[in-house]
Amino acid sequence: MTTRTVAAVHPGWVRSVHWTHVVAFFVLISSGWQIYDADPFWVGPFPAWLTLGGSLPGALQWHFTAMWLLVGNGLLALTLGVASGRLRRLYLTLGPAASWRDLTALLRGRLAHSSTDQRNAVQRVAYGTVLVLLVVMASTGVAMWKPVQFQVLAGFFGGYECARRIHFAGMALLGAFVIGHVALALSAPRLLLAMLGMRLRSRKESRS
Repeated sequence: MTTRTVAAVHPGWVRSVHWTHVVAFFVLISSGWQIYDADPFWVGPFPAWLTLGGSLPGALQWHFTAMWLLVGNGLLALTLGVASGRLRRLYLTLGPAASWRDLTALLRGRLAHSSTDQRNAVQRVAYGTVLVLLVVMASTGVAMWKPVQFQVLAGFFGGYECARRIHFAGMALLGAFVIGHVALALSAPRLLLAMLGMRLRSRKESRS
């Protein structure tokens, strides 16, 4: 008989903010597609079954609710990450030699999946880029929400319509990141189990 033992690895607060981010992200995406459908420009409109809100006003309510959830949850994650030292340990120890080594390994298809307490250079750059992208998304969102009150911010992005296109492009880039993130989790089940509070520890065989 083969048995497996499992054990929790990620702290509870890490799992909590991660899955809260997941919920907020998918609400933002689906409600954002409903908002986009009111005035599509590049692609679309998106099928109704992929959207959330049922109408422009309803989608806007969902979108802003999820936005504040994402911002609040992100600030909580940042605060706890700094206080626990996790942010510095996992993401702020990036050197050029390690970056080049891991990038070369990625291009050769030999980049090892990180454990739950380590991040390779490619992951650090990817997560750092996502943080910058989220700031851009929030900024363009505010510029579209109140283009008169925040006309300086809207002007920085080239006006309302330009901010809207940047916002949509940012959504597409975040979607690409999520696809890669999910693919990594599925290719390395221990990483998914870790975020569920478990990891495969050992396999034992016994004969009766």
